[in-house]
Amino acid sequence: MPHAGCVPEIAPPVRMPPWFARPGARSWTCAPAPAEVREFHASLPGYAPTPLIELPRLAAELGVGRVFVKDESSRLGLPAFKALGASWAVHRALAERAGHGGAADPVTLVAATDGNHGRAVAQLARLLGQRARVFVPRGVHPEAVAAIAAEQAEVTRVAGSYDDAVREAAEAAAAPDTILVQDMAWPGYERIPGWIVEGYSTLCAEIDEQVTPDLIVVPVGVGSLAQAVVTHYRSRPAGPAPALLSVESTAAPCVIESLMAGEPVSVATGETIMAGLNCGTPSSIAWPYLRGGLDAAVAVTDADSARAADDLAALGVSAGPCGAASLAGIRAALTGDGADERRAALGLGPASTVVLLSTEGRAANPTTPGRASSMPDKITVNGGRLWRSLMDLAEVGAYDDERTGLRGVNRLALTDADAEGRRLVIKWMEQAGLAVRVDRMGNIYGRREGSDPAAAPVLTGSHLDSVATAGAFDGCLGVLGGLEVVRTLNEHGITTRRPIEVCVFTEEEGVRFGTDMLGSAVAAGRLTLEYAHALTDRGGLTLGGELTRTGFDGPADVRLEPPHAYVECHIEQGPVLAEHGVEVGVVTGVQGISWQEITIHGRAAHAGTTPTHLRADAGLAAAQIIVRLRAMVDSGNYGGLRATVGHLAVHPNLTNIVPARATLTVDLRNPDDTQIAQAEEDLAAFLRSLENSRPGLTLTTRRMARTAYVSFDEDVRKAIAQAADDHGLEHVSLLSGAGHDAQEIAVLCPTAMIFVRGEYDGISHNPREYSTPEACAHGVDVLATTLLRLANQD
Repeated sequence: MPHAGCVPEIAPPVRMPPWFARPGARSWTCAPAPAEVREFHASLPGYAPTPLIELPRLAAELGVGRVFVKDESSRLGLPAFKALGASWAVHRALAERAGHGGAADPVTLVAATDGNHGRAVAQLARLLGQRARVFVPRGVHPEAVAAIAAEQAEVTRVAGSYDDAVREAAEAAAAPDTILVQDMAWPGYERIPGWIVEGYSTLCAEIDEQVTPDLIVVPVGVGSLAQAVVTHYRSRPAGPAPALLSVESTAAPCVIESLMAGEPVSVATGETIMAGLNCGTPSSIAWPYLRGGLDAAVAVTDADSARAADDLAALGVSAGPCGAASLAGIRAALTGDGADERRAALGLGPASTVVLLSTEGRAANPTTPGRASSMPDKITVNGGRLWRSLMDLAEVGAYDDERTGLRGVNRLALTDADAEGRRLVIKWMEQAGLAVRVDRMGNIYGRREGSDPAAAPVLTGSHLDSVATAGAFDGCLGVLGGLEVVRTLNEHGITTRRPIEVCVFTEEEGVRFGTDMLGSAVAAGRLTLEYAHALTDRGGLTLGGELTRTGFDGPADVRLEPPHAYVECHIEQGPVLAEHGVEVGVVTGVQGISWQEITIHGRAAHAGTTPTHLRADAGLAAAQIIVRLRAMVDSGNYGGLRATVGHLAVHPNLTNIVPARATLTVDLRNPDDTQIAQAEEDLAAFLRSLENSRPGLTLTTRRMARTAYVSFDEDVRKAIAQAADDHGLEHVSLLSGAGHDAQEIAVLCPTAMIFVRGEYDGISHNPREYSTPEACAHGVDVLATTLLRLANQD
């Protein structure tokens, strides 16, 4: 037994791991595997049970009685457990072929693999005088590929994922005298995968002869080994049943996502050093066993796995990244936020016995010790998790909209609902390991350090405040998209050169306090803190007072030091992307915006007794202004001018009284600053003429907001476009008709935006606002790769 040496102290992770638990799993039952499997393996040359190594230091760390590692680093001459399943399946397949009168000539055994299964199939083919062809997806270490080729197999490299390699292997197996030996099942191909699962039962039978476990922790890819473990421990007629915990990579969480969905789902996979777990779809025959018999599931990062592999090596156990995932998984389950609940779900106490299945040795999946992975150039986020975050946040400030019959969102800036949403996002930031600060404008920044903390950070983000009749995506996609990028970087163990900060800016909409992009404008220096704090809402409450009331008058300096770059992901809020049939837009800039409030003072009078020519009708004057604005737009004299009166109120607002006062807001937008200025000047001239033409009328105006046209940085736009190309996403360039925080931050650093396609003509500020889960994920994929590249620039 290896000596239990010193394990480095590992700080508990501050983030909450992806987790699923099912009460009552230990009462689920199924039929056992055939008893002759163990007898078959015992008859093979070189067979011996693999060791069960006790590690008291880990037991003390985890707060349990005993911890054992089932060491599969040497199994039937190979550095992984896969030989158990491949040998039994090939034995059964060849016996069946012979029994059906098949030719005695050699056959070709075909398999797709992330490394270990394909090598086992290739070895069996060589020993039995058969041929082997193995399909290998991207990301498998060259040494693992060379080991398969050394078994005299024909190796075919596949540019795509593991699922792509499985599809190509299945197509190749349609040739004569060919047998597909795949450890993943799907409808129509389940018998041979079932034999592979039966072969793994020998591993569990050996554990029974060595120890009585209270918990078994099993790494999971498509779920075949986990199916074997569930089958073994849920088919015993008597005695206490152990808890079963599956562990997978956060880059390929198909099992935990399926458990959460209640049905098998496929996920987009990313790069991971846990190559054998890099699978996007659960096996069809494994799924019923995983759903019924697993007590819990957890997902771990590359960094967690690499640390666990190094710690096991220090204790004398050779474990590759997949084998070490079991230790990483139990650590994630028993530490950090919610650890007590997870420990209870697993039924663990101070006297419990835990068995960790270390499914491979380091030789099976070579990687640099102590290093999670080389720096990738492209990353793909977890779209399912992003969507759940969006939907969870949408419940904060939610209401049932009577007009549309849909669920809407009302989170005006610094209301109780907005504060609740902010606190939820701060919680998620802290769980992702971000250092959170709040400035005196209530702007929130979550910082992920880089290898050079002194380098200027790359910023991303948007806002959480909404209009009164909002959907779930405006602003929130940018904030939660940035958070999802951080989670993905954490999962891949990637440390960028520059820090990355996720931002939440205050009062972007301008609905409550009358000035849009307020938080970012103060952070960038266009507006002063004193001006912003003195703004009032319609009830007379000041922004400064509401910051204090909600607890978001933070201590941090409000003025931003110039970042390295800023990239904002946002729904388009228009129809252009849909018209072009694409999901992603590269934003060239934001048109100029002018907001003003016009107040018209007339004279209240009786509707029935006051002659028309003697009236000073404030309501009529407001209508004339609205008509005049439309005429200006229709004239074509102001280029691409858009004019909107979004708010109109009259006083006393009674049926039989001529209005004494009318207040309306005017929103002018144009990509040409000269033309928007001309429109403002001509509107002012019309207001003067209107006042002079009607005795008793007086008009006053108040500037609410004025922003010039902003052109976004060409280099950042090119980086976004290149990221979209690298993800295989078509894109178009377009101008933003709406204002965004990015236009304020653009004065500080190179800035650009990513637009995501919306459904229903891109309708926004409406409960019908909707972007599909796929469109959101694709937009944030582009954001993630863009931020990764910008954050690694010198």
